Amino acid sequence: MQKQQIGRGIKAVVLILVIVGLSNIPVFAATPTLQQCDINNDGIINISDFIEMNKYIGTTGTAGWIKSDVDKNGVVQVCDMMFVANHYGETVNAIDNARIQKLSIAYSSVMDEPTNQEFIADHFDMLNCPVSYTADAASVKDLNPNIKVIGYYDSIMMSTTYSDWSVVSSHEDWFLHDTSGHRVQPSGYPTNYIMKPNTGWSSYFAQRCKTLLTSNPQFDGIFLDGVPTDLYEDGLIFTVPYTKIPTDVTTNWGTWMYNHIQNIKTTIGSHLLFPNAYKHMLYSQGISHIHFWENFIHGRSKAYNENGYGTDGWNYGLLAVDLLHDQAELGNIIAVNSGCADASAHPTQAKQWMLFTYACFSFAVVDLNKAYYSWQFYDSDSTHGYYSEMDMKLGQPVGDYYHVSGTAQVYARQFTNYYVAANMNLLGTGSVTFTINGVTKTLAPRTAVFIQK
Repeated sequence: MQKQQIGRGIKAVVLILVIVGLSNIPVFAATPTLQQCDINNDGIINISDFIEMNKYIGTTGTAGWIKSDVDKNGVVQVCDMMFVANHYGETVNAIDNARIQKLSIAYSSVMDEPTNQEFIADHFDMLNCPVSYTADAASVKDLNPNIKVIGYYDSIMMSTTYSDWSVVSSHEDWFLHDTSGHRVQPSGYPTNYIMKPNTGWSSYFAQRCKTLLTSNPQFDGIFLDGVPTDLYEDGLIFTVPYTKIPTDVTTNWGTWMYNHIQNIKTTIGSHLLFPNAYKHMLYSQGISHIHFWENFIHGRSKAYNENGYGTDGWNYGLLAVDLLHDQAELGNIIAVNSGCADASAHPTQAKQWMLFTYACFSFAVVDLNKAYYSWQFYDSDSTHGYYSEMDMKLGQPVGDYYHVSGTAQVYARQFTNYYVAANMNLLGTGSVTFTINGVTKTLAPRTAVFIQK
């Protein structure tokens, strides 16, 4: 009752101001939606929205230049408040207020710091962290019980630094050997060895995952790194040339890996399993129903002035979008990590890449609650993997992405609350000007824009 009285009081005050101060209020073609009246995007129409609007009363800009310009006539004025007052106390449909989920990848000792734990708990929906940081993962979970925590394991690498090295090392048949009978090491990892997924290693590793999840309920699942389907194509480099790798290994590796991941998933049951599988969708489609794509469109090793991944025969990156979209349509979870080399040294360009890769990922999503976007690793740049734009309430997708008529490589997608557009053309080409929903924008190559309705 008290809320209703407050709402009626606000409506009355606004109505008086309208009558007294504005005798020539224009007539608008369409009444603003409930989402448009939720000025601060918190899901409810209340006094906070009026406080936000009051900051801009009397200011002008292009139509809909700011959300406080509710009626999109270019002026923030009392009649905008009237529209909002008419919905005082109402809540926005959660479906229409949806956003893409946010994933934090926090490796190394950053998990030890309470301030980092708090930041992750406050800003993200999922955390991928080392399995060794059990207490820190539990702290994040205590701070945010709704966050999902997945522990990092590499499914085919074993290190002399691991606590169970002596146990694993006693099983010589578990190790991959070259044609000279020596254990095979990955290049750049002097303490690591490659394990064969078609040996007893698979059962041992699967049980290791199960033990972690059973003993540490703060973990909701496993992030599974090291899942190459084709050793050579997926870029694994060893300290010996491929001519020293037995041919039966390179021939059968894909089948071995599929069975290995199937064994892991069967063993851990209903817990989440995130295979870092690049373009290979067979694990998601047939086993995990979750797919993770590292270096999506533009990865952490790509400079701000490089086009990024998926531009060589990949239709400017749209093939990657389509592969993920196919999995999303099956109801599977899709997740990506994008980034930019030396991001803190080039903050403006890095943010442009974040927005571009975020837009590309939005083209792939079907269910926003099953879509996780991550930027950089937590400690790799000053953003800690978070920009406020990641909290945009896009709302539900309305149809698939489409080519914007009359443009070269500009694609767009409509959501309940936004239009998202991206210029997929390569760097060095010209900017493109186009109009969507009555709003004209100019986009440079490999940039994106989010147009609020």
